[in-house]
Amino acid sequence: MKKLLLLSFFLLTIITAIQAQVVLFDNFLAPADPELAKELHQYISLSEKLDKRIEELRKDAYKTGAGLDAKTNLAAFILRKLSLRRDLSFELNEDLVYEAADLLPGNPHVETVWGDLLYFSGNYEKALTHFENALYQMPDHLQLIAKCGLAAQQLMQYEKALGYFEKALKAEPDSFFLLFSAGRCNYELKYFEEAISLWEKALKIAKNEKEQRAVSDAIQAAKEMLASTDGSTKDENQRFVIHFAGNSQDDLGDITFDTLDDIFFQVTDALQFFPDVKINVVFFLTDEYYKINKDWSAGAAQGIQIMIPLKSGYKSQDYVVGLLAHEFTHTIIHLKTNNRCPLWLNEGLAQYQEFAAAYGAPEEMRYDYRSIYENEFVEKQSFIKLRDVPAYMGGSSRLNISKAYIASYLAVRCMADFYGEQSFDDVLTALGQGKSVDEAMIEATGKDMADFQVEYEEWLRNL
Repeated sequence: MKKLLLLSFFLLTIITAIQAQVVLFDNFLAPADPELAKELHQYISLSEKLDKRIEELRKDAYKTGAGLDAKTNLAAFILRKLSLRRDLSFELNEDLVYEAADLLPGNPHVETVWGDLLYFSGNYEKALTHFENALYQMPDHLQLIAKCGLAAQQLMQYEKALGYFEKALKAEPDSFFLLFSAGRCNYELKYFEEAISLWEKALKIAKNEKEQRAVSDAIQAAKEMLASTDGSTKDENQRFVIHFAGNSQDDLGDITFDTLDDIFFQVTDALQFFPDVKINVVFFLTDEYYKINKDWSAGAAQGIQIMIPLKSGYKSQDYVVGLLAHEFTHTIIHLKTNNRCPLWLNEGLAQYQEFAAAYGAPEEMRYDYRSIYENEFVEKQSFIKLRDVPAYMGGSSRLNISKAYIASYLAVRCMADFYGEQSFDDVLTALGQGKSVDEAMIEATGKDMADFQVEYEEWLRNL
Protein backbone atom coordinates (compact mmCIF):
# COMPACT_ATOMS: atom_id res chain seq x y z
CA MET A 1 0.00 0.00 0.00
CA LYS A 2 2.30 2.72 -1.20
CA LYS A 3 1.57 6.18 0.13
CA LEU A 4 2.12 7.93 -3.17
CA LEU A 5 -1.01 10.05 -3.14
CA LEU A 6 -0.12 13.55 -4.26
CA LEU A 7 3.59 12.75 -4.04
CA SER A 8 4.44 15.78 -6.13
CA PHE A 9 2.42 17.90 -3.69
CA PHE A 10 4.48 16.61 -0.77
CA LEU A 11 7.69 17.41 -2.63
CA LEU A 12 6.67 20.88 -3.64
CA THR A 13 5.72 21.85 -0.11
CA ILE A 14 9.09 20.67 1.14
CA ILE A 15 11.02 22.41 -1.65
CA THR A 16 9.12 25.65 -1.25
CA ALA A 17 9.41 25.62 2.52
CA ILE A 18 13.18 25.25 2.24
CA GLN A 19 13.50 28.01 -0.36
CA ALA A 20 11.13 30.54 1.17
CA GLN A 21 11.08 29.57 4.81
CA VAL A 22 10.88 32.23 7.46
CA VAL A 23 14.40 33.10 8.56
CA LEU A 24 15.29 31.52 11.89
CA PHE A 25 17.80 33.15 14.23
CA ASP A 26 17.16 36.67 12.94
CA ASN A 27 15.73 38.44 16.01
CA PHE A 28 18.94 39.08 17.93
CA LEU A 29 19.35 40.89 21.24
CA ALA A 30 21.70 43.87 21.20
CA PRO A 31 24.15 44.31 24.09
CA ALA A 32 23.54 47.39 26.24
CA ASP A 33 27.16 48.49 25.72
CA PRO A 34 27.55 50.03 22.18
CA GLU A 35 31.15 48.83 21.93
CA LEU A 36 30.09 45.27 22.75
CA ALA A 37 27.33 45.60 20.14
CA LYS A 38 29.98 46.34 17.51
CA GLU A 39 32.12 43.44 18.72
CA LEU A 40 29.22 40.99 18.69
CA HIS A 41 28.82 41.37 14.92
CA GLN A 42 32.33 39.96 14.45
CA TYR A 43 31.38 36.52 15.76
CA ILE A 44 30.18 34.59 12.74
CA SER A 45 31.49 31.19 13.89
CA LEU A 46 32.20 29.41 17.14
CA SER A 47 35.60 30.26 18.61
CA GLU A 48 37.64 30.28 21.77
CA LYS A 49 37.57 34.07 21.60
CA LEU A 50 33.75 34.04 21.87
CA ASP A 51 33.88 31.62 24.81
CA LYS A 52 36.49 33.77 26.54
CA ARG A 53 34.39 36.90 26.10
CA ILE A 54 31.32 35.11 27.55
CA GLU A 55 33.33 34.09 30.61
CA GLU A 56 34.47 37.69 31.10
CA LEU A 57 30.89 38.95 30.83
CA ARG A 58 29.74 36.33 33.32
CA LYS A 59 32.00 37.86 35.96
CA ASP A 60 30.26 41.21 35.52
CA ALA A 61 26.74 39.78 35.28
CA TYR A 62 26.96 37.61 38.39
CA LYS A 63 28.79 39.89 40.77
CA THR A 64 26.88 41.35 43.69
CA GLY A 65 24.76 44.30 42.64
CA ALA A 66 25.06 43.63 38.91
CA GLY A 67 22.56 45.67 36.93
CA LEU A 68 20.34 44.97 33.93
CA ASP A 69 22.95 46.23 31.46
CA ALA A 70 25.51 43.64 32.56
CA LYS A 71 22.93 40.84 32.30
CA THR A 72 21.83 42.07 28.86
CA ASN A 73 25.43 42.10 27.62
CA LEU A 74 25.95 38.50 28.71
CA ALA A 75 22.58 37.31 27.39
CA ALA A 76 23.28 38.83 23.97
CA PHE A 77 26.56 36.93 23.63
CA ILE A 78 24.98 33.68 24.85
CA LEU A 79 22.20 34.01 22.26
CA ARG A 80 24.76 34.55 19.53
CA LYS A 81 26.60 31.40 20.63
CA LEU A 82 23.34 29.48 20.63
CA SER A 83 22.57 30.58 17.08
CA LEU A 84 25.98 29.28 16.01
CA ARG A 85 25.30 25.95 17.75
CA ARG A 86 21.96 25.41 16.00
CA ASP A 87 23.05 22.07 14.52
CA LEU A 88 23.42 20.54 17.98
CA SER A 89 20.53 18.83 19.72
CA PHE A 90 18.43 21.01 21.99
CA GLU A 91 19.61 18.97 24.98
CA LEU A 92 23.18 20.10 24.32
CA ASN A 93 22.06 23.73 24.15
CA GLU A 94 19.50 23.85 26.94
CA ASP A 95 21.91 24.94 29.71
CA LEU A 96 22.77 28.06 27.72
CA VAL A 97 19.09 28.63 26.89
CA TYR A 98 18.11 28.45 30.55
CA GLU A 99 20.97 30.74 31.53
CA ALA A 100 19.79 33.40 29.07
CA ALA A 101 16.20 32.98 30.31
CA ASP A 102 17.34 33.40 33.93
CA LEU A 103 19.27 36.54 33.03
CA LEU A 104 16.33 38.14 31.18
CA PRO A 105 13.09 36.37 32.14
CA GLY A 106 10.43 36.67 29.45
CA ASN A 107 12.61 38.75 27.15
CA PRO A 108 11.16 38.47 23.60
CA HIS A 109 14.59 38.06 22.00
CA VAL A 110 15.39 35.17 24.35
CA GLU A 111 11.98 33.65 23.69
CA THR A 112 12.52 33.93 19.94
CA VAL A 113 15.91 32.20 19.90
CA TRP A 114 14.53 29.59 22.30
CA GLY A 115 11.72 28.95 19.82
CA ASP A 116 14.16 28.91 16.89
CA LEU A 117 16.28 26.20 18.53
CA LEU A 118 13.23 24.09 19.32
CA TYR A 119 11.89 24.53 15.79
CA PHE A 120 15.28 23.66 14.32
CA SER A 121 15.30 20.44 16.38
CA GLY A 122 11.77 19.51 15.28
CA ASN A 123 9.92 20.28 18.52
CA TYR A 124 7.30 22.50 16.88
CA GLU A 125 4.81 22.45 19.75
CA LYS A 126 7.19 24.02 22.27
CA ALA A 127 8.64 26.28 19.57
CA LEU A 128 5.17 27.71 18.94
CA THR A 129 4.74 28.44 22.66
CA HIS A 130 7.93 30.50 22.75
CA PHE A 131 7.18 32.29 19.47
CA GLU A 132 3.76 33.24 20.83
CA ASN A 133 5.34 34.44 24.09
CA ALA A 134 7.61 36.73 22.09
CA LEU A 135 4.79 37.85 19.79
CA TYR A 136 2.68 38.88 22.77
CA GLN A 137 5.33 41.51 23.54
CA MET A 138 6.05 42.40 19.90
CA PRO A 139 2.62 42.00 18.27
CA ASP A 140 3.54 43.66 14.97
CA HIS A 141 6.81 41.79 14.38
CA LEU A 142 6.27 40.29 10.94
CA GLN A 143 8.88 37.55 11.23
CA LEU A 144 7.42 36.40 14.54
CA ILE A 145 3.91 36.30 13.07
CA ALA A 146 5.19 34.16 10.20
CA LYS A 147 7.17 31.92 12.56
CA CYS A 148 4.03 31.27 14.59
CA GLY A 149 2.23 30.37 11.38
CA LEU A 150 5.01 28.09 10.26
CA ALA A 151 5.16 26.23 13.57
CA ALA A 152 1.36 25.86 13.70
CA GLN A 153 1.40 24.54 10.14
CA GLN A 154 4.01 21.94 11.08
CA LEU A 155 1.68 20.87 13.88
CA MET A 156 -1.16 20.65 11.33
CA GLN A 157 -3.09 23.30 13.25
CA TYR A 158 -4.16 24.78 9.94
CA GLU A 159 -6.89 27.12 11.23
CA LYS A 160 -4.42 28.75 13.64
CA ALA A 161 -1.64 28.84 11.03
CA LEU A 162 -3.97 30.42 8.47
CA GLY A 163 -4.85 33.20 10.93
CA TYR A 164 -1.16 34.07 11.34
CA PHE A 165 -0.41 33.93 7.61
CA GLU A 166 -3.42 36.10 6.78
CA LYS A 167 -2.30 38.66 9.36
CA ALA A 168 1.19 38.71 7.85
CA LEU A 169 -0.23 39.00 4.32
CA LYS A 170 -1.92 42.27 5.27
CA ALA A 171 1.57 43.70 5.78
CA GLU A 172 3.24 41.87 2.89
CA PRO A 173 0.58 40.97 0.30
CA ASP A 174 3.18 40.05 -2.33
CA SER A 175 5.16 37.56 -0.23
CA PHE A 176 5.56 34.30 -2.16
CA PHE A 177 6.11 32.32 1.03
CA LEU A 178 3.04 33.73 2.77
CA LEU A 179 0.80 33.25 -0.27
CA PHE A 180 1.95 29.69 -0.72
CA SER A 181 1.65 28.85 2.98
CA ALA A 182 -1.82 30.38 3.32
CA GLY A 183 -2.83 28.46 0.21
CA ARG A 184 -1.62 25.22 1.70
CA CYS A 185 -3.59 25.82 4.91
CA ASN A 186 -6.73 26.45 2.86
CA TYR A 187 -6.05 23.28 0.88
CA GLU A 188 -5.69 21.18 4.02
CA LEU A 189 -8.91 22.70 5.39
CA LYS A 190 -10.63 21.76 2.10
CA TYR A 191 -11.18 25.37 1.06
CA PHE A 192 -9.98 24.52 -2.42
CA GLU A 193 -11.21 27.64 -4.20
CA GLU A 194 -9.42 29.88 -1.69
CA ALA A 195 -6.25 27.80 -2.06
CA ILE A 196 -6.36 28.11 -5.84
CA SER A 197 -6.84 31.89 -5.63
CA LEU A 198 -3.84 32.34 -3.32
CA TRP A 199 -1.63 30.00 -5.34
CA GLU A 200 -2.50 31.79 -8.58
CA LYS A 201 -1.23 35.01 -6.97
CA ALA A 202 1.92 33.18 -5.85
CA LEU A 203 2.44 31.85 -9.37
CA LYS A 204 2.58 35.38 -10.76
CA ILE A 205 5.51 36.30 -8.47
CA ALA A 206 7.39 32.98 -8.50
CA LYS A 207 11.10 33.75 -8.96
CA ASN A 208 12.23 30.70 -10.91
CA GLU A 209 11.09 27.67 -12.85
CA LYS A 210 11.18 25.39 -9.80
CA GLU A 211 8.82 27.63 -7.86
CA GLN A 212 6.56 28.00 -10.90
CA ARG A 213 6.38 24.25 -11.38
CA ALA A 214 5.73 23.66 -7.69
CA VAL A 215 2.86 26.14 -7.54
CA SER A 216 1.40 24.92 -10.82
CA ASP A 217 1.34 21.37 -9.47
CA ALA A 218 -0.34 22.59 -6.29
CA ILE A 219 -3.02 24.44 -8.27
CA GLN A 220 -3.65 21.36 -10.38
CA ALA A 221 -3.96 19.17 -7.28
CA ALA A 222 -6.46 21.60 -5.74
CA LYS A 223 -8.50 21.75 -8.97
CA GLU A 224 -8.63 17.95 -9.14
CA MET A 225 -9.74 17.72 -5.51
CA LEU A 226 -12.36 20.40 -6.13
CA ALA A 227 -13.72 18.54 -9.16
CA SER A 228 -13.69 15.15 -7.40
CA THR A 229 -15.53 16.41 -4.33
CA ASP A 230 -17.94 18.70 -6.17
CA GLY A 231 -21.42 17.98 -4.94
CA SER A 232 -20.16 15.85 -2.07
CA THR A 233 -22.06 15.60 1.18
CA LYS A 234 -20.47 16.26 4.56
CA ASP A 235 -21.12 15.19 8.12
CA GLU A 236 -19.07 15.76 11.26
CA ASN A 237 -18.80 15.14 14.98
CA GLN A 238 -16.32 16.37 17.56
CA ARG A 239 -13.48 14.24 16.15
CA PHE A 240 -14.06 13.71 12.43
CA VAL A 241 -15.35 15.47 9.36
CA ILE A 242 -16.57 12.94 6.78
CA HIS A 243 -16.93 13.84 3.12
CA PHE A 244 -18.84 11.54 0.75
CA ALA A 245 -18.03 12.10 -2.92
CA GLY A 246 -20.81 11.23 -5.34
CA ASN A 247 -22.98 8.43 -3.97
CA SER A 248 -20.12 6.83 -2.05
CA GLN A 249 -22.17 7.10 1.14
CA ASP A 250 -24.38 4.31 -0.21
CA ASP A 251 -21.44 1.89 -0.16
CA LEU A 252 -20.60 2.34 3.49
CA GLY A 253 -23.30 0.19 5.01
CA ASP A 254 -22.83 0.20 8.76
CA ILE A 255 -19.71 2.37 8.80
CA THR A 256 -20.77 5.19 11.11
CA PHE A 257 -19.29 7.75 13.46
CA ASP A 258 -19.49 5.08 16.16
CA THR A 259 -17.10 2.94 14.10
CA LEU A 260 -14.75 5.88 13.56
CA ASP A 261 -14.87 6.70 17.25
CA ASP A 262 -13.92 3.10 18.08
CA ILE A 263 -10.92 3.43 15.76
CA PHE A 264 -10.08 6.82 17.27
CA PHE A 265 -9.92 5.47 20.82
CA GLN A 266 -8.09 2.29 19.83
CA VAL A 267 -5.28 4.14 18.07
CA THR A 268 -5.00 7.17 20.36
CA ASP A 269 -4.94 4.97 23.46
CA ALA A 270 -2.26 2.74 21.94
CA LEU A 271 -0.07 5.64 20.85
CA GLN A 272 -0.96 7.97 23.72
CA PHE A 273 -1.73 10.96 21.55
CA PHE A 274 -5.06 12.75 21.35
CA PRO A 275 -5.27 15.29 18.49
CA ASP A 276 -6.78 18.70 19.11
CA VAL A 277 -7.85 19.02 15.47
CA LYS A 278 -10.63 17.26 13.58
CA ILE A 279 -9.54 14.61 11.10
CA ASN A 280 -11.01 14.78 7.60
CA VAL A 281 -12.08 11.45 6.09
CA VAL A 282 -12.94 11.57 2.39
CA PHE A 283 -14.71 8.60 0.80
CA PHE A 284 -14.32 8.62 -2.98
CA LEU A 285 -15.84 6.66 -5.78
CA THR A 286 -12.93 4.60 -7.04
CA ASP A 287 -12.69 6.30 -10.44
CA GLU A 288 -12.59 9.73 -8.81
CA TYR A 289 -9.96 8.64 -6.31
CA TYR A 290 -7.57 7.49 -9.02
CA LYS A 291 -7.94 10.73 -10.90
CA ILE A 292 -6.24 12.34 -7.89
CA ASN A 293 -3.92 9.52 -6.91
CA LYS A 294 -2.06 8.55 -10.07
CA ASP A 295 -0.51 5.46 -8.47
CA TRP A 296 -2.28 2.45 -6.96
CA SER A 297 -3.02 2.52 -3.27
CA ALA A 298 -5.74 1.12 -1.03
CA GLY A 299 -6.00 4.45 0.78
CA ALA A 300 -3.85 7.37 1.80
CA ALA A 301 -3.18 9.71 4.70
CA GLN A 302 -1.98 13.23 4.02
CA GLY A 303 -1.69 15.50 7.03
CA ILE A 304 -5.03 15.55 8.82
CA GLN A 305 -6.82 14.10 5.80
CA ILE A 306 -7.57 10.42 5.11
CA MET A 307 -8.72 9.34 1.65
CA ILE A 308 -10.48 6.05 0.98
CA PRO A 309 -11.68 4.73 -2.40
CA LEU A 310 -14.92 2.75 -2.46
CA LYS A 311 -16.88 0.78 -5.08
CA SER A 312 -14.32 -1.67 -6.53
CA GLY A 313 -11.97 -0.93 -3.64
CA TYR A 314 -14.65 -1.82 -1.08
CA LYS A 315 -14.52 -5.47 0.00
CA SER A 316 -16.15 -5.79 3.40
CA GLN A 317 -16.85 -3.78 6.50
CA ASP A 318 -13.83 -5.34 8.23
CA TYR A 319 -11.68 -4.31 5.28
CA VAL A 320 -12.78 -0.68 5.48
CA VAL A 321 -12.45 -0.63 9.29
CA GLY A 322 -8.90 -1.97 9.03
CA LEU A 323 -8.04 0.48 6.27
CA LEU A 324 -9.36 3.41 8.28
CA ALA A 325 -7.37 2.29 11.34
CA HIS A 326 -4.24 1.98 9.18
CA GLU A 327 -4.52 5.48 7.72
CA PHE A 328 -5.64 7.06 10.99
CA THR A 329 -2.53 5.60 12.63
CA HIS A 330 -0.37 7.36 10.04
CA THR A 331 -2.13 10.63 10.86
CA ILE A 332 -1.57 10.24 14.60
CA ILE A 333 2.09 9.30 14.09
CA HIS A 334 2.56 12.35 11.88
CA LEU A 335 1.05 14.60 14.55
CA LYS A 336 2.87 12.99 17.48
CA THR A 337 6.34 12.95 15.88
CA ASN A 338 6.13 16.08 13.72
CA ASN A 339 6.64 13.79 10.72
CA ARG A 340 9.93 12.41 12.05
CA CYS A 341 9.03 8.71 12.17
CA PRO A 342 11.14 6.22 10.14
CA LEU A 343 9.19 4.39 7.45
CA TRP A 344 9.51 0.90 8.96
CA LEU A 345 8.06 2.04 12.29
CA ASN A 346 5.36 4.15 10.67
CA GLU A 347 4.13 1.31 8.45
CA GLY A 348 4.65 -1.33 11.12
CA LEU A 349 2.48 0.51 13.63
CA ALA A 350 -0.16 1.24 10.99
CA GLN A 351 -0.46 -2.45 10.16
CA TYR A 352 -0.43 -3.45 13.82
CA GLN A 353 -3.45 -1.20 14.43
CA GLU A 354 -5.09 -2.25 11.15
CA PHE A 355 -5.04 -5.94 12.08
CA ALA A 356 -6.27 -5.20 15.59
CA ALA A 357 -9.25 -3.29 14.16
CA ALA A 358 -10.06 -5.66 11.30
CA TYR A 359 -9.37 -9.05 12.93
CA GLY A 360 -9.66 -8.34 16.64
CA ALA A 361 -5.98 -9.02 17.40
CA PRO A 362 -2.76 -7.40 16.11
CA GLU A 363 -1.12 -10.84 15.85
CA GLU A 364 -3.63 -11.93 13.19
CA MET A 365 -1.74 -11.29 9.96
CA ARG A 366 -3.45 -10.25 6.75
CA TYR A 367 -4.38 -13.26 4.64
CA ASP A 368 -2.37 -12.22 1.55
CA TYR A 369 0.77 -11.87 3.71
CA ARG A 370 0.70 -15.37 5.13
CA SER A 371 2.20 -17.30 2.20
CA ILE A 372 4.95 -14.70 1.74
CA TYR A 373 5.69 -14.81 5.45
CA GLU A 374 5.88 -18.63 5.43
CA ASN A 375 8.01 -18.86 2.27
CA GLU A 376 10.37 -15.92 2.79
CA PHE A 377 10.66 -15.38 6.53
CA VAL A 378 10.13 -18.91 7.90
CA GLU A 379 11.44 -21.31 5.25
CA LYS A 380 14.13 -19.20 3.56
CA GLN A 381 14.98 -17.08 6.63
CA SER A 382 15.14 -14.17 4.18
CA PHE A 383 15.06 -11.13 6.42
CA ILE A 384 15.20 -7.44 5.58
CA LYS A 385 17.29 -4.85 7.36
CA LEU A 386 14.90 -2.25 8.71
CA ARG A 387 17.13 0.53 7.40
CA ASP A 388 16.52 -0.87 3.88
CA VAL A 389 12.71 -0.75 4.10
CA PRO A 390 12.42 2.57 2.17
CA ALA A 391 14.43 1.15 -0.74
CA TYR A 392 12.31 -2.01 -0.85
CA MET A 393 9.03 -0.09 -0.69
CA GLY A 394 10.19 2.32 -3.36
CA GLY A 395 11.12 -0.46 -5.77
CA SER A 396 9.11 -2.13 -8.50
CA SER A 397 9.16 -5.73 -7.22
CA ARG A 398 5.78 -6.66 -5.76
CA LEU A 399 7.42 -9.37 -3.66
CA ASN A 400 10.01 -7.02 -2.20
CA ILE A 401 7.40 -4.38 -1.43
CA SER A 402 5.29 -6.96 0.41
CA LYS A 403 8.34 -8.26 2.28
CA ALA A 404 9.14 -4.72 3.42
CA TYR A 405 5.64 -4.23 4.80
CA ILE A 406 5.69 -7.61 6.52
CA ALA A 407 9.15 -6.93 7.98
CA SER A 408 7.93 -3.59 9.35
CA TYR A 409 4.87 -5.18 10.92
CA LEU A 410 6.88 -7.98 12.48
CA ALA A 411 9.43 -5.53 13.90
CA VAL A 412 6.63 -3.74 15.73
CA ARG A 413 5.30 -7.07 17.01
CA CYS A 414 8.80 -7.83 18.26
CA MET A 415 8.86 -4.53 20.15
CA ALA A 416 5.48 -5.32 21.70
CA ASP A 417 6.63 -8.82 22.74
CA PHE A 418 9.88 -7.69 24.37
CA TYR A 419 9.04 -4.22 25.65
CA GLY A 420 5.26 -3.97 25.69
CA GLU A 421 3.05 -1.60 23.75
CA GLN A 422 4.25 1.21 26.03
CA SER A 423 7.40 1.19 23.91
CA PHE A 424 5.35 2.62 21.01
CA ASP A 425 4.60 5.74 23.02
CA ASP A 426 8.19 5.94 24.27
CA VAL A 427 9.80 5.85 20.84
CA LEU A 428 7.27 8.19 19.18
CA THR A 429 7.49 10.71 22.02
CA ALA A 430 11.28 10.79 21.76
CA LEU A 431 11.09 11.26 17.98
CA GLY A 432 8.61 14.10 18.50
CA GLN A 433 11.12 15.78 20.81
CA GLY A 434 13.60 15.88 17.95
CA LYS A 435 15.74 12.92 19.00
CA SER A 436 17.38 10.66 16.44
CA VAL A 437 16.03 7.20 15.65
CA ASP A 438 18.87 5.59 17.59
CA GLU A 439 18.28 7.84 20.61
CA ALA A 440 14.53 7.19 20.48
CA MET A 441 15.00 3.42 20.23
CA ILE A 442 17.41 3.45 23.18
CA GLU A 443 14.79 5.28 25.26
CA ALA A 444 12.10 2.77 24.25
CA THR A 445 14.06 -0.49 24.20
CA GLY A 446 17.52 0.16 25.61
CA LYS A 447 18.98 -0.72 22.19
CA ASP A 448 20.04 1.32 19.20
CA MET A 449 18.91 0.28 15.73
CA ALA A 450 21.86 -2.02 15.08
CA ASP A 451 21.34 -3.94 18.32
CA PHE A 452 17.57 -4.01 17.86
CA GLN A 453 18.05 -5.47 14.36
CA VAL A 454 20.04 -8.34 15.85
CA GLU A 455 17.41 -8.93 18.53
CA TYR A 456 14.61 -8.72 15.95
CA GLU A 457 16.20 -11.28 13.63
CA GLU A 458 16.73 -13.68 16.51
CA TRP A 459 13.08 -13.22 17.45
CA LEU A 460 12.08 -14.00 13.84
CA ARG A 461 14.03 -17.26 13.89
CA ASN A 462 12.10 -18.39 16.95
CA LEU A 463 8.60 -17.48 15.74
